[in-house]
Amino acid sequence: MAKKIQKKGKLQQALVLFHYILQLFGCKDLEALSRDLKDPAYEGLNDDHESKLYHELCHKLYATGPLSIEQLYFYDQHIVKFTDEINEKRSEPIKWKYFQYLSLLFTEIYLDQYFSNPQALCYNLNRFLHDDFNHRAETWHELPDFTVDDLNKLAYWNATGSGKTLLMHVNIKQYQEYARIHHAKKLNRIIVLTPNEGLSRQHYEELKASNIDVAMFSKQGVGGLFQGKAVEIIDINKLADKDGDKTVAVEAFEGNNLVLVDEGHKGSSGDVWMGYRQKLTEEGFSFEYSATFGQAISAKSNAKDRKAMFDQYGKATLFDYSYRYFYADGYGKDYRIMNMNDWNDDDLLNMYLTAYLLCLYEQTKIYQSDMRIHNRFLVEKPLGIFVGSSVKAVSKENKNQVSDVTQILLFLQDFIRNRTEFSGYIRRLLSSEDGLKTKNGYSVFGNSFLALKGGYLVEDDKQKFAENIYDAILRDLFHSNIHGAQLHIDLQKGGFEEIGLRVGSAKDYFGVINVGDGKELLKLLQDKGFLCETKAFGTSSLFNNINSQDSTVNILIGSKKFTEGWSSWRVSVMGLMNVGRSEGSEIIQLFGRGVRLKGYRYSLKRSKMLDACYQNEMIPKNLSTIETLNIFGVRADYMEAFKAYLEDEGLPTNEIDYEKIVIKTIKSVDLDALHLSLPKVVDGYNFKKSAVVEPADESLMKKVNVKLDKYPKVDLLRSKNVQTANAASRYIGVLGQEHLNWIDWTEVFFALQGMKAERGWYNLELRLEDLKYLLANPSWYELSIPEDRLNFHDFGKNVELWQDVTISLLRGYMDMAYKKAKSKEEQKHLKETRVTYYNIGMPDEYEIEVRNDLLNVVDHLKTLQTQVEANEFGKDLVLDPPYFKALNVEEHLYKPLVFLAEKNTNGNRPYVDVVTGEPKLKVSPVALNLGEQNFVTSFREYCKAHQDDVLAGKQVYLLRNESKRGLGFFEANNFYPDFILWILDGEKQYITFIDPKGIRNLKGLEDDKIQLFKYLQTDVASQLGNVHLMLNSFIISNTPMEQVEFWLKNPFEKGEFQKNHVLFKDDKSYLETMVDMILQYM
Repeated sequence: MAKKIQKKGKLQQALVLFHYILQLFGCKDLEALSRDLKDPAYEGLNDDHESKLYHELCHKLYATGPLSIEQLYFYDQHIVKFTDEINEKRSEPIKWKYFQYLSLLFTEIYLDQYFSNPQALCYNLNRFLHDDFNHRAETWHELPDFTVDDLNKLAYWNATGSGKTLLMHVNIKQYQEYARIHHAKKLNRIIVLTPNEGLSRQHYEELKASNIDVAMFSKQGVGGLFQGKAVEIIDINKLADKDGDKTVAVEAFEGNNLVLVDEGHKGSSGDVWMGYRQKLTEEGFSFEYSATFGQAISAKSNAKDRKAMFDQYGKATLFDYSYRYFYADGYGKDYRIMNMNDWNDDDLLNMYLTAYLLCLYEQTKIYQSDMRIHNRFLVEKPLGIFVGSSVKAVSKENKNQVSDVTQILLFLQDFIRNRTEFSGYIRRLLSSEDGLKTKNGYSVFGNSFLALKGGYLVEDDKQKFAENIYDAILRDLFHSNIHGAQLHIDLQKGGFEEIGLRVGSAKDYFGVINVGDGKELLKLLQDKGFLCETKAFGTSSLFNNINSQDSTVNILIGSKKFTEGWSSWRVSVMGLMNVGRSEGSEIIQLFGRGVRLKGYRYSLKRSKMLDACYQNEMIPKNLSTIETLNIFGVRADYMEAFKAYLEDEGLPTNEIDYEKIVIKTIKSVDLDALHLSLPKVVDGYNFKKSAVVEPADESLMKKVNVKLDKYPKVDLLRSKNVQTANAASRYIGVLGQEHLNWIDWTEVFFALQGMKAERGWYNLELRLEDLKYLLANPSWYELSIPEDRLNFHDFGKNVELWQDVTISLLRGYMDMAYKKAKSKEEQKHLKETRVTYYNIGMPDEYEIEVRNDLLNVVDHLKTLQTQVEANEFGKDLVLDPPYFKALNVEEHLYKPLVFLAEKNTNGNRPYVDVVTGEPKLKVSPVALNLGEQNFVTSFREYCKAHQDDVLAGKQVYLLRNESKRGLGFFEANNFYPDFILWILDGEKQYITFIDPKGIRNLKGLEDDKIQLFKYLQTDVASQLGNVHLMLNSFIISNTPMEQVEFWLKNPFEKGEFQKNHVLFKDDKSYLETMVDMILQYM
């Protein structure tokens, strides 16, 4: 056994079950498994109603590995089926992110092994523990062996905001399916166990949305007729050893239950709730979900309890997507954490809390400035929350001897009444003269309020500008135009018993205090001199209405209690006073509420982490500011504990600042004097508005050729000879009228309507009679299917298959027909366009953020900045090690080209903090990847070597084509080749589109991306009508030839790749071959 290297283990180091599943894929960590799965293009289903991620994962299996393609297909079909079921009533169907899909897939693998043979699973886990896991230097080596009794407990360590509730819904169905397959004992109950009533209500609504029968637990229902028919929700506090007025004895539930536990360790003391759960699942099974397993273990004061909990979750955690992974993948908001050492310096405290309001106002102003922020990026109106440890209790450290909530109200009252004083604070904050420093000496707000500072810096009368900001805060946040008005604190009469905050005679409430006993708090506030009264608010609750578009509430105040079960996308500024100084789990939960983000098209991602094609001008100005959660903590000892929890999670704590260095780009040639051409659709043409696609059009039917394979999935990793022989013996069949008579055409129609809506094909005209006509005329498809599956001997099973085949064929047809129709129409509007720096989307600059402890990198980049600005950049800048480069490629239309490596020699990401996973160096727009860098540097060397022979007398120009924003080809499945090459020879222009890429996922040599050269040389060339333009395209394959040789009908005809313009990077003469083919084309 390897020597233990840690005295105190972290849960991340002990996740043996998680690593057991990873090693089934031949991977040692999640990054290795997921590296090629994160592209949003892999989300959702293909036209065969299979997960795109399933197909990507197939490539990660190896021939002799423990998992087969057949098994993955079986698991994927379960996931697809259950996802369809929970989507049935949703207007916005769920598409799993890669980490959600993997969580469900890991569950499939585990349940399959558990139900098939629990003893074998236990043996395999212990063998992995001893023979592999305990020999890794980075893992914890003191876990006890698994027992069979351990196996009925699974845990999911998923970040708040990562969709764990939806995973729970599918987990229920997965368990039920495997129990059915293996004829397991019937469950007594399915129970969702929560820590409080608020979360119970939340689960109730979400289960209903997933079309799952659900009921809130009732004591009267114990042992009733409908027991076990619906999922029952109960909070842990209603369980007890004996029956009581509001509790039920845990023995009443018997032991054969499926129990789904949400943050169960928060509900009551660990020993108590763990014991209850054990009794509930003695003969059953449990799934548990939490964002805070690690923090819950660390918070245990008793070493024995901590060890027991550590061992349990080390062995039970099936999937780890804790917040460090979530944040590193770009999901959720960014965040800033700020400290206030104490609250006994009134001037600094007022400055600090004014910064809170200024931050909330800035975000509100940005939100109001651009409708796209809400409509397209799904950001909600900013909300500030103040959370104190207690509403009424007085903090000993507070010199004013008031509670946390009272301290906040005193500040708000002072702000509203004292324009001169607080506009002065605003002026000092905008001029960075506030005196607030980090422990490292940096200004706390030096890089804040940038959207406001732009106007402040050019304003001559700084105080007047600050006063205008104060007035705007009063107007936009407090709904008042009156200086010096009173803060009114109103207790709602009857009903909701909540406290509303308003200014002067204003009718609209700007704030609400969420409390349990409003009358008692109102009395305390009256004693402190506040203007309080009891009055009717109307028929609705201010707190319950916060998420509504018409809510006037901008500030929410309360104790940490109100966050339990409360959910809002609005939280953007958070003030924390004496909260969680010893409660790590509660901190992370509260933090998780604020960093959730819907993101562009429900991507969940902050805009800076979107794909390059969505960046730059389509992103509203200052959007990143409103996508940042600002945390204002009071009491430094608490905030340091908070940061320690973040570091333990592997998250950045913002202690180290970044230096932003702007590198301008240099135009290499005068494009106004040089006539470079491109084929482009004329500006203003919109296919969806200009043409209607009628799928049953005979001309379209002749161009469509759909191939569907419904043979049982075979192991695609077997030798190509076996594959070829297998393919040759396959039966090709059709669905005749005798099959079509049994089709549910209503289901077919709505499946196609769903596809149409999902892809935004508003100009596709779907008619039921057209769908029937297409299937009655099968010339457009080729169906590989076992002959007996078209017979009627296994009637029920085969009819289900025919239904599936019908939908798959028509989905494939619509996909291809729509693309053909669009290509045909757009081709009519193609014209030769003169290239300008504007229409190629040349970036004006690179924005590079460097962590300021990388002094050497900062120095080199500043040198580069100086060289570029002086137009003296002539030599590549290569950092040591060479993971960052600024390349001078003379042939490229602008320079420099920036390269940032994705992996170092160890396979890890360079310029990343190994503790937090935080990037130390960020580049925008997106830098070249390794394949692109290799191509441009090789091409540069080729041009130098051949300037006196092949390229003599010719002009050569290269351009990196921006994905989704450059020139793309809908005909080739919306393909945007990475590079465009021009070779000018007299009047002739050889225009070539080049894409260095892996090709193993393409559909053989007939793939549209490969055949793009034919489309260019026929359809496009004829439309342009310029005999001097020679159009071409090439794929430069990063995939070795031997991995795709099975594409060839004759394995000895390797020249077929070159004939189809596929060249291989491993061939050292591929550039010579490519240029020769370009210049030979006439």
